[in-house]
Amino acid sequence: MTETETTAEPRSPGRVVRPVLPVAAADLADGMAFGALAASVGMGVLAPVAMSLLVFSGSAQYGAVAVIGQHGSVWAVIGAAAALNARYLLMGTTIAPALTGSAWSRAGTALLITDGSWAIAHRGEGRYDLRTLRVAGALCLCGWTAGTALGALLGDAIGDPGRLGLDAAYPVFFLGLLRSHLKTARAWGLAVLGVVTAGALVAWAPPGIPVLVAGAAGAVAGTALGVRR
Repeated sequence: MTETETTAEPRSPGRVVRPVLPVAAADLADGMAFGALAASVGMGVLAPVAMSLLVFSGSAQYGAVAVIGQHGSVWAVIGAAAALNARYLLMGTTIAPALTGSAWSRAGTALLITDGSWAIAHRGEGRYDLRTLRVAGALCLCGWTAGTALGALLGDAIGDPGRLGLDAAYPVFFLGLLRSHLKTARAWGLAVLGVVTAGALVAWAPPGIPVLVAGAAGAVAGTALGVRR
């Protein structure tokens, strides 16, 4: 098995779904925060729900709503979304060799790649469980879209998402995902490199760029360490 192939051992439906449920729950909570925010800038209910169903990218959608709230242009919305989603270029390069099947099958799987599904499907050493990725992506899409609808409908009742802690749901979730991968000194070193790099850029770089640069730095450092072995 090459380092980009998926895991070979069969997994029961229960073993696939159980670890995915916290990911979908985090998307549900974050979707509610997004829906409430989108409604507060005058997008109504249908537009945010359609956006979540078709775009399915929290960072890009939050960026777009922020620009809309500031009465920015369409090009400003597109630019913010592109910058925030640029990290998927790096994520795509890691999982592309593992994608199999027809072009439609590969495209469908690629559309279900999110930060959460990508991380939870990773099995180490460049291997991915595509079944887990697809299940996680599908459940996250359901959670994110349903959460958006609830947030947009109950926007006035929810008020400030920060007051209920909804804005903290995803950061806490990502810290949990990160912790599950910190099993070696190499992993800790790459994580610290990413945090320091992003932290140094976040105060002055455009949104999305710190994460992209931090990911690129980690990829370069990880490759260099692998070559030295």
